[in-house]
Amino acid sequence: MQGLCQSTVFSLFQDPQKAGDRQFAEGNYAQAVTLYTAQLKKKPGDTQTQLKLAQACYKTKDYAGAVGAYDRYMASGQIPGAFDMYYYAEANATLGRRAVALDYYKRCLAQQPDNDLLTKKIWRLANLQYLYEDSAHFAVRPVVVNSSAGELCAVSYKNGFVFASNRKGGRIVERTNRKLNTPFYRLYEAIGKEDTATHTWTIARKAILFGNSLKARYNTGPVAFFNHDEEMVFVTSSEQERTDGFRTLGLYFAKRVDNTWKVVSAFPYNSNTYSIHDVSISYDGKTLYFSSEMPGGIGGKDIYISQYTGGQWTKPRNIGEPVNTPLDEVFPYLHEQTLYFSSDGLPGMGQLDIFKAAIQENGYGEPENPGYPINSFYDDFGLTLDSAGTHGYLTSNRKHCKYDDDIYEIDMDLQTYPITIAAILKYKEHSWSDQSGLIAWPKIRVELIDGNTGNTTYKTITDRTGNFSIEIPRYSRYYVRVVDEEGQEYKASFELSKYKKESSLHEVVIMKDIFKKNTNKK
Repeated sequence: MQGLCQSTVFSLFQDPQKAGDRQFAEGNYAQAVTLYTAQLKKKPGDTQTQLKLAQACYKTKDYAGAVGAYDRYMASGQIPGAFDMYYYAEANATLGRRAVALDYYKRCLAQQPDNDLLTKKIWRLANLQYLYEDSAHFAVRPVVVNSSAGELCAVSYKNGFVFASNRKGGRIVERTNRKLNTPFYRLYEAIGKEDTATHTWTIARKAILFGNSLKARYNTGPVAFFNHDEEMVFVTSSEQERTDGFRTLGLYFAKRVDNTWKVVSAFPYNSNTYSIHDVSISYDGKTLYFSSEMPGGIGGKDIYISQYTGGQWTKPRNIGEPVNTPLDEVFPYLHEQTLYFSSDGLPGMGQLDIFKAAIQENGYGEPENPGYPINSFYDDFGLTLDSAGTHGYLTSNRKHCKYDDDIYEIDMDLQTYPITIAAILKYKEHSWSDQSGLIAWPKIRVELIDGNTGNTTYKTITDRTGNFSIEIPRYSRYYVRVVDEEGQEYKASFELSKYKKESSLHEVVIMKDIFKKNTNKK
């Protein structure tokens, strides 16, 4: 860290333009921004440096900075090339400036009339309202472990989750990631605690380091668990540095032995010429998905699959179109017969959007965008779900932009309110007798009571066959109060699911003798 700072300061006094170009070429875009900014203070009219600053800001996900630098570049009479015009359109779309973004997407399309991606981006941005249609069926909320650093890719583990973060304090001596000028990513565990009153789990605010025994020195994560959480596969940086100073990322497998994680093998297709960036594995540990820029792909980062057969992993296969595009497809997540992933090459709301594609016998279905609030104008990725597919986590930089990623808890397929449901009221004379069958109860007053407030929210009377309909105003804890012809009151619980279900007939059953005994005791 100290050597890097000294180098940067020394460069400022030498030639910040050349030093900035060198940092840019090496992928250290944050350092390039600093150097280009210093150059422009000395030479405000340097249009080429202004253009390089715009590109570097875009690469660091500082879209406001990128738009500002591009605006200054164009204000001097310069016309950006096709790639810069595309970056300018993307940055404006991310910032919600739809009219400007559409204008520049169309300018790009005029230069590349056969570009299918641009056509789709223009249509999507002009019809963005469709991605908001089902927003009421989703809930997205930040988790308590988020910090001012980056937190990403949470996966369920025991009663909490494991995630990656580049927060400070992970090591006694912090190594610095030159690309972001931050500590390297390490794995952390967020531990849940049961609330005995509500029987729900809450996550502790402070997370603890996870997997110290892995002894990873550089970036570590994401991770995926399998075999009842007794085994895992994780991404980490190579210990071997290339001649250009770069370290690739690869996959490693670990088992829990005597409550300690032990690395047992490396993925045989790790390489020092390309990286494997993120990973998902089937529950039985036989199917592996990951993203990589390995040679032979469609473009950018693509998603690959490998199968464990005959005691070894098959050669990774690019899963091809319609999932992969000429741009980036990353963060695959396998959930039963659905593949979730993120892409900036498919038309979405902003930068990386989350998509899902059905896994079919002959390939993959057309990717679907679940829309807002799962996706935003910024980067959305790293989605994982529970076994029911209704609750999980995703990662997004929607709050602070740049590389300040946060983890969000999500609920999917939520029931929306108010709803009207059909029900039938039945009674049984004796709770202890199997011979006393259920009998439909006609012409009886039924009231829906909110168990949290005690207020009556709906009243009705059953028809001659015991059927009735009832309007539910909101999700809550309810019970039904029934009053018969003699004024006797009965109560029955009325269970509602948070999640959408197929329409069905609710059955409300009253055990008469229980309530009559309680009345007699009084």
